[in-house]
Amino acid sequence: MKNIFCVFFVLLSTLAFSQSFTFDFVTTYEMPTKDYVRKRTVYSSSANPNHLLSIYDSKSTNRAYLYDLENKKYHIFKIIRNPGSTNGVPSFKYKKTKKVNPSYYEHFQNDKAIFKIIKKEDAFTTVLITYFSDYNTTIKEYLTEIKIKESDQNYFPNFRMAVLHPYELISNFDWLKNGLVVESVQIRNGERVYPSKLVHSEQVALELIVLN
Repeated sequence: MKNIFCVFFVLLSTLAFSQSFTFDFVTTYEMPTKDYVRKRTVYSSSANPNHLLSIYDSKSTNRAYLYDLENKKYHIFKIIRNPGSTNGVPSFKYKKTKKVNPSYYEHFQNDKAIFKIIKKEDAFTTVLITYFSDYNTTIKEYLTEIKIKESDQNYFPNFRMAVLHPYELISNFDWLKNGLVVESVQIRNGERVYPSKLVHSEQVALELIVLN
């Protein structure tokens, strides 16, 4: 009886001092570089677009980062890959929680982005993003062209987290319309560079527990 009570107490304590995060959509983007192809997988939640789980896809990667953009925190998980898994989804073990350095948000607090539709064709919309970086009174302009496919939800945060470094955590940098970015390219001095492409997307059901 005493053992049963101890188990019940442990379970109750875990529930009381934990937080659940659920994800229902996953995307993977490829970004070719000169020497290799970089891949990043991002899980998102239709219930809360400020919850994003990010994984760099490589054999050496054993960490996943769950970002809570509302509370400016990120939770670190160890990735446990199971070669025998039928669905290819790894397991995650919670490690620790950290706060995003306030200087990150200070750096981007005066920035703004303008989205301009330049072409619509069937289910696809091509948009030019002009991002104005205003730091230390020096304004720089960055151009990114994206192709968006019609969708039932706004999955721009997935794309931002995967591709738009260093703006991953700027939650108000958003398309604010339903759609899934399928490809992008940056425009630097008239040249089209640093392309990205969506290589996988699907509905999922994933829940992670964070200990408070």
